[in-house]
Amino acid sequence: MNESEWLVCTDTRPMWGCLKGKTSDRKLRLLACACSRRVWHLLDDERSTRAVSAAERYADGEESAERLYTEHQAALDVLRDKRSIQFSNPNFYASLASDHALEASAFIAAADASEYDAAATASESARFAERQSQIDLLRDVFGNPFLPVAFDPAWRTHTVTALAAAAYEERSLPRGTLDADRLAVLADALEDAGCTNELLVAHLREPSLHVRGCWAIDLLLGKE
Repeated sequence: MNESEWLVCTDTRPMWGCLKGKTSDRKLRLLACACSRRVWHLLDDERSTRAVSAAERYADGEESAERLYTEHQAALDVLRDKRSIQFSNPNFYASLASDHALEASAFIAAADASEYDAAATASESARFAERQSQIDLLRDVFGNPFLPVAFDPAWRTHTVTALAAAAYEERSLPRGTLDADRLAVLADALEDAGCTNELLVAHLREPSLHVRGCWAIDLLLGKE
């Protein structure tokens, strides 16, 4: 896959080929959690939702591995209680997110769940829209792997850092999306700080999905 194909691709699976070996454990885990949040309404047991939340905290160093393991085991108990450890059970995706979210399988499984849910409850157009949302998430977290942004530390002013941190922390739950208005203000502050990188500023103003792990926010906060 080349850059042109990446920018117009409508299938997440071949996009993974470009990312193999180029991603951090943290980003992969946060992406899996973001996909699980897209099927939050299908997680009918709080043990599943707790596992996703614990995985997010673990990704950012705010939860111990021991606690994550405990929450993961509880999420597995949900499946055992329902006698349904299978891909057709939405709670299975929460278990994936808390366990081996470091693999693409967690993202693809949760993405398939949300797409199938859209197909079952609405129309083919809704399913297409859901598939586009999955691609938006992938590009939000990993950006354009063919065009990395050269970051100037001078852009990381106190105002920019504070706004970026607020956007990261104060998201909309349970969807877990970042507030578009905050990101737009952050884009303005970046320009005031002397940033002339159009790709970075434009991404913050992009109306599509933004979640924890967003490449632009991570760049500003110095997260891997």
